[in-house]
Amino acid sequence: MIGTITAFLITYWFYKSAEATGKNPLFSAAMGFLSYLIPCIVWTLAITPGLRDAVEHNPGTLSGLFVNYAYILVGIGCAIGFKFLYFKQAKP
Repeated sequence: MIGTITAFLITYWFYKSAEATGKNPLFSAAMGFLSYLIPCIVWTLAITPGLRDAVEHNPGTLSGLFVNYAYILVGIGCAIGFKFLYFKQAKP
C-alpha cells in the first residue's frame, strides 16, 4: 500500500514538474512512474530474497522492517535522480 501511494505521488510530482517546464505532462508522468517502478521490481526480484534469508537467521531485529520497505527507498532514490536528469535545463 505504501509503495502504491508513493508511486502515485511520484507520478503526480513528474506531471506537475512537466507542466511547469512546458514538457508533455502525460509522457513525463509515465516516465516518473517507470523511474520508480522498474528499480522497485529489480530490487524486489534480485536483492530482497537474499536479505530475507539473512533476516530469517537473525529474527527480532529492525532489519526485517528494512527488508520489507527497502524497495520503496530504492525507487524513490532512482526517481529523484531521474527527475533531476530529465528536467535538467540545457545550457545555451
